[in-house]
Amino acid sequence: MIGNARMSQKYPTSSSRKRSPLSSGKYSAIGLLAYCRPGFEAECAQELQNIASLQFVYGYSKIEKGSGVVFWRCSQGNALDVYKEIEVSRCIFARQVFCALHDLEIEDPTDRVSPVVEALRAGGAFGFLHIETPLEDEAGSLQKLAKKLTAPMSAALRNAGILSKAKSEELPQLHLVCLSGQHIIAGLAIYPNSSALPLGIPRLRFRNEAPSRSALKIEEAFLTMLTPAEREFVLKRGQRGVDLGAAPGGWTWYMVTQGVKMTAVDHGALQQELLEDPAVTYVSDDGYVYKPQKKVDWVVCDIVDKPKRTMERMADWLCYDWTTYALFNLKLPMKTRMDEVEACLQRLQERLLGADIESEVRVKQLYHDREEVTVLALTGHFLTAFQKH
Repeated sequence: MIGNARMSQKYPTSSSRKRSPLSSGKYSAIGLLAYCRPGFEAECAQELQNIASLQFVYGYSKIEKGSGVVFWRCSQGNALDVYKEIEVSRCIFARQVFCALHDLEIEDPTDRVSPVVEALRAGGAFGFLHIETPLEDEAGSLQKLAKKLTAPMSAALRNAGILSKAKSEELPQLHLVCLSGQHIIAGLAIYPNSSALPLGIPRLRFRNEAPSRSALKIEEAFLTMLTPAEREFVLKRGQRGVDLGAAPGGWTWYMVTQGVKMTAVDHGALQQELLEDPAVTYVSDDGYVYKPQKKVDWVVCDIVDKPKRTMERMADWLCYDWTTYALFNLKLPMKTRMDEVEACLQRLQERLLGADIESEVRVKQLYHDREEVTVLALTGHFLTAFQKH
C-alpha cells in the first residue's frame, strides 16, 4: 500500500511554523543577501530564486564566483515577503540569509557612518548591530575595517534612534556587510529566519583524540540540523548505531562520545584506541554490503562514492526497517550539483512512499562539508513527538 512519506519541505513556508514578527510597512527591502561555501554561489542563488518563486516574487542574483556571497535583487514583488518564509536551517546551500535593505556605495572613505545613518533613518528600529565581512582578504583589511567601524557606527545609530540603547531580542538585528571599503549592504535579521551564529558558521574545537577532522562534520550536523530538544530526543546514551565506511573512525568516535554503542564497518584500518574501546565493534566488510543482525537506532555514512549509490543504500536501511535514523553525506559532482541533490531526494521520497514510511528529511551543506551535502532522515516516534506537518 502506498502511504504518505512526510518529507521536510525543501523551502519551508509559514504554514509549518510561526510567522516572522516583521511589518513590511516599517522596513523597505530590496533583496536578500546570503553566505554559502565558496564555489557554490550558483546553487545558493538558485535556491533563493526557488524560495522567492513560491511567493510569486521574482528577481535576479549578483554573484562573484568563489566569494561565498550571493546578492539576490528583487525586481517584482516584496523581498520582505520572501524573507519571512525563510528558515536558514532548512536551506541547503545558504548558511546565512538576511533581508537586504540598502545597497550603499560610500563616496567618502573618511565618513562611512553618515551614509548608513541617513539610509536607515526612515525605517524601523533595530535591537543589535553586527558589522561583518564574509570575504577573506589576505591582509584582513575588511575585518579590521568592520572592527574599527563598530563603536562610532553604534553610537551614531543610537543617537539617531535607529539602534536601541540596550540589546533587544524583540527587534530585528541590523547587519552591515562590508564587501569592500566603499561598498556596504545594510540588512536585517530575525531568528530562526537567519542564523544566530556569526556568518552562519559554528565555532567548533577539534579534539586531539579524535581520529580525523571528519568528527567536526558530524558534530556540526547534530548541532545545526536539530534543535536542542530534538537532539535530546534522538541521540541518547545506550543507543546502538552503525558507521558504514568508518575508517579511520571520526564519526564512530563522535557517536561513542555521545554514549552510542557503535559497529564500525570498513575494510580499512580503524584507530587503535577505537578498536580497544568496549563500545566499538569492528567489522571488516564493505559498507554497501553489510546488513545489521537486528535493528539499530542510527546508521551514519560518510563513504566517498556516487551520491545515487549512497542514497539507494541509505534508503535500503530506512525502508527495510534496519534503522530509525540515518545521517549520511552525498558527494556531489563538479557540475549539475543542485540537480543531483534534487534527484537523490526525489528518489529517497519515492522509496519511502513505496515502503509506507513517514519521515522527515533535512539536507544541509555544512561549514565542514566540502563538495558534498549532509542528509538527516528521521522516522519513528520523532514525528509524533514533534508534530511535524
